[in-house]
Amino acid sequence: IATSDSGSSAIESGTKLAGKFTVPSYRTGLFLDPKGRGTTTGYDQAVALPALQAGGDESLFAENNKKFDVGSGSIELKVTSVNAELGEFGGVFVHKQPSDTDLGSKVPKEVLLKGQFFGTVVAQ
Repeated sequence: IATSDSGSSAIESGTKLAGKFTVPSYRTGLFLDPKGRGTTTGYDQAVALPALQAGGDESLFAENNKKFDVGSGSIELKVTSVNAELGEFGGVFVHKQPSDTDLGSKVPKEVLLKGQFFGTVVAQ
């Protein structure tokens, strides 16, 4: 049940909802990049770079050492219209979350989504 600022259990025009959520990595541990590197499977480094086993791969550390990143996101919704007769409501939202890090090898960018939403309420 969504409660409005007045504390009633109703969805009405002007109702605002907000929350935070966990953003998992875009890829899982079994994913292999084009050079065969992964977190749980694959090669330790690109196959074309065997000489780097003796050292000197500091510049490629993030590319060779994959990790599963978890970020956090947030969403805000505002109801702008309600049709009580049909049980419909709609509004606008703003959603923020970090982008993919390619298993830790890139710095995430902030993804910002803005749009409209629509919902229906069905009595149980």
